[in-house]
Amino acid sequence: MTPGTILKVLATDPGSLEDIPAWCRVHGHTVLETRHEHHDIQLVIRVSG
Repeated sequence: MTPGTILKVLATDPGSLEDIPAWCRVHGHTVLETRHEHHDIQLVIRVSG
């Protein structure tokens, strides 16, 4: 993906609330937004270069 690309990730696994931001930190990506409603989880991520 091109740096600066905005990616929306949809998940239902509660562990993704910790796992995906941790993965982003390791790879230098930025979590812009996190939403958790009932069983639905949405994360918005900016891809780094």
